[in-house]
Amino acid sequence: MFNKSLLATALLVVAISAQARSLLDGDYVLSEWRHAGVTQREPKKATLNISGDRVSGVSGCNRYSGGISTLPKLKVGPLASTRMACLDEQAAQVESAVLGVLDKAQRYRLQKGNRLVFLAAKGERLIFVRQPDAIEQVLYIAPETKACTGVVPMNCLQTRESPAAEWTLFYDHIEGFDYVAGKSYKIKVRREKVANPPADASAFKYVLLEVLGD
Repeated sequence: MFNKSLLATALLVVAISAQARSLLDGDYVLSEWRHAGVTQREPKKATLNISGDRVSGVSGCNRYSGGISTLPKLKVGPLASTRMACLDEQAAQVESAVLGVLDKAQRYRLQKGNRLVFLAAKGERLIFVRQPDAIEQVLYIAPETKACTGVVPMNCLQTRESPAAEWTLFYDHIEGFDYVAGKSYKIKVRREKVANPPADASAFKYVLLEVLGD
């Protein structure tokens, strides 16, 4: 005999799961992590995009992607990642934390609507801050590019958001910006969310607004 109670329960689980995913959907930037006994705030950039049952982002040096489910309990992965060597020690630390904690995450919290916390055993955690669909930001660009690997080997710009910050590799294209090797830049860009990006592509696009100086 068809069990209406079981069907109702199953439909409720599906509805709750879909609602949880819709609440989590969005783009995030890592703001704090704790892994292997080390806690770091304001780390080198790592990102997270959640779209339905898929996650993707930049873990430090590489791009990653995989699945996510929230019922009956949180499960992230398995995660696939590009394999560029992390020559920057701090970026390598961030990458180890992001991939390690996501892989072992047991539960999550959504705080104040814009902070997403993944929690694993022994107090390990990742705290991401949700980003708006479009923002304006200032980027400083170094006079030299560096070899990097995305889908294929290439040369990446080196950028930072303040003169005191360390240089980081910039994997994306900036529409309207013509880079000349040997010249430093200070530019204003608009970062826009990309709808349904491929798994190996960025969740954002960048558009030049103004060249502010060097």
